[in-house]
Amino acid sequence: MTLKLNFMLFAAITVMMTACDKNDEPLNRTQFEIERETPVRATPLLASYAQQHDGLTMWPSTVVDDSGLTGEAGDYSYWQEHKNEAQTTEELMAMCDIPEDKLQAMSTTNLARTCYNHPYAFVYTAQNIIYQGFFFMTQANCYRELMQRKTGALELLNLYCKQEYTTIGFGLNALSLFLMTAVDYNALNQEQLARLSAEIFNKIDNIIDVEGSTPGFYSNLRFPYLLGAFVAYHYDASLSDDDVTLLKNFIIVTGVSQYKVNGVTLTNEDISHATMIISQSLERMEQMSIS
Repeated sequence: MTLKLNFMLFAAITVMMTACDKNDEPLNRTQFEIERETPVRATPLLASYAQQHDGLTMWPSTVVDDSGLTGEAGDYSYWQEHKNEAQTTEELMAMCDIPEDKLQAMSTTNLARTCYNHPYAFVYTAQNIIYQGFFFMTQANCYRELMQRKTGALELLNLYCKQEYTTIGFGLNALSLFLMTAVDYNALNQEQLARLSAEIFNKIDNIIDVEGSTPGFYSNLRFPYLLGAFVAYHYDASLSDDDVTLLKNFIIVTGVSQYKVNGVTLTNEDISHATMIISQSLERMEQMSIS
């Protein structure tokens, strides 16, 4: 069973874009250690993925102080003007890279919005296997920069809370993927996790309102549930071992029943049970308060 999404140009992409060169960093890029919440299950589900892709560092604890950055958002004008000149997929994707000097001067608020507006956000969310989506997402130099910022995860959360789903949810679904990595690498504090949990419920209601009825998991609905699965997996201490295994498998099959990925297949009943576990966990997370 496959997702009925049209992304012909990228269906066979297996290339890795060249990482951005940061040898000429401005002197004001002060780096420091930040404290993180301690999840119940600390090992990131994406750890093996990151190791397989040039040892990608996801949401490091040593980050850039972004308090004095005020630069404007990227507009992808170069891509818009030259995209028809691209001879290869690598060239086309590289056209979306933000110039390094502008990227490092950009405010984190604008950087999060630049990630949200990436021309190929639909490629991240059109993958049949969620880890393929992460692969494409982490090739964007704007997202790699965002993960280095002190308030990067917070600004993603702020933007996520402000957006509403429409019939085309690529940008917001991409935000869900961004936040999955932030949750997976415990980049949000307890208050922010509670806020995120409440907003996931809002997004589920929003999707149902837009699409008229509870949609199947080929559509936008799977993304807030997948995001909720990461939250529940890492932070709900009340889950049984069976619940934990089900959530991991739910993520592997991207919330789609009867869809086999890496030997894992879930039934409709499995999917229904997983969404119930996620909803219950999010309710508990939503009620958390900082002690």
